[in-house]
Amino acid sequence: MMEQGPIKLQPVRKNYLWGTEDWMLSWLNEGLEEIPLLIKIITAKEALSVQVHPKDSLAWEMEHGNGKTEMWYVMDCEPDAYLYYGLKHRISVNEFRKRIENGTLLEVCRRVMVRKGDVLFVPAGIIHAIGRGITVAEVQQSSDITYRVYDYDRKDENHRRRTLHIEKALKAANFMPPLPGRHPMGPRIEKNGYSKTLLVQCPYFVVQLYEIVECMEGNVEASFQSFLVLEGEGSLKSNYGSLKLTKGDSIFLPKGMGAYHLIGRLQILISEV
Repeated sequence: MMEQGPIKLQPVRKNYLWGTEDWMLSWLNEGLEEIPLLIKIITAKEALSVQVHPKDSLAWEMEHGNGKTEMWYVMDCEPDAYLYYGLKHRISVNEFRKRIENGTLLEVCRRVMVRKGDVLFVPAGIIHAIGRGITVAEVQQSSDITYRVYDYDRKDENHRRRTLHIEKALKAANFMPPLPGRHPMGPRIEKNGYSKTLLVQCPYFVVQLYEIVECMEGNVEASFQSFLVLEGEGSLKSNYGSLKLTKGDSIFLPKGMGAYHLIGRLQILISEV
């Protein structure tokens, strides 16, 4: 892990049938190969596949990797945009298998209308899919394990349907409906010069939304911090100098870096473990 001041990271873009992922913080960044978080901006021009991710123990058993709990912050979306978030009601393993085989799985998936600023917590085991016309910031465990169960009968550039992972999904999925989502876990707290809102707190990460109108002070001690600038512009000042911030920037602050100041008019997701 790097032992230095704040670093502006270069995103890595990945292109898919449905749109793009910009990996804003990941093991692909030099020096961060062991980073426990993966942070993306996902732009869905078409709907993503319906999928599920395993929890840690199952992921290690089947893939020798980490599980994948994640959260979404809706950065933008088209009118009437929706996504799938868990199931409408409890179903059996046999019903799940049959619905995958006969193409009726969406009938029992819970459709959730979304708007800009919505937050959804997606623990491992929840069946989900981001819909078309939605851009989200996704914070997740550092894992790329996905089990696809429905893909709208699409074909890739070679005219082949993408692989489904039915047997693995049957082991990973939670067949109960999730708790209601779409809202932050904590209230919006007004401070002098800024506000903060706890979006998600779980064993794997804490994500807060900071809305800065003048300035705020922070400190990096026991854990690193990741900044994802959603809106605005300003600067980050620390003992390592000044760094200009603008919309779309991803900044990594190493563990033990110490105090810093954020100055300007900024909306930032700050993630840590």
